[in-house]
Amino acid sequence: MTLECGHIGSGKYCHRCADEAKAKKQKQAEREEKSQAKEHWKQTFDADAIDLKHLPRKDLVLKARELITQIVASTEYTNHGGKRLNFDRTMISVPLGREFRILFRDTSGELKPLAAMSHEEYNRTKPGA
Repeated sequence: MTLECGHIGSGKYCHRCADEAKAKKQKQAEREEKSQAKEHWKQTFDADAIDLKHLPRKDLVLKARELITQIVASTEYTNHGGKRLNFDRTMISVPLGREFRILFRDTSGELKPLAAMSHEEYNRTKPGA
């Protein structure tokens, strides 16, 4: 017996087509969920003190947010490997992994984040470099 879809079978409906429809529906739901998660991730950047969108990996963004929160709250940048710059002692550089740095400005004891940048870009900000 041939079913409506053209497949041959003896049941009330085509199990192959039903499985394909179920898989298609599940794939669509996964796509929508992934899209919503991506949109939610993009919205989290609105609350950041500095622009972190250019950081290439999610773990770097999360680490940057954590560092900024900790340093602004406690001002102990040396615990995170931070140091004052020689040419401008109000500027503080804190490493964000091997490839990135976060710059802070010390304004009367209060640390304010300025930018997150690659190590290469950071090296070009120094005078004489």
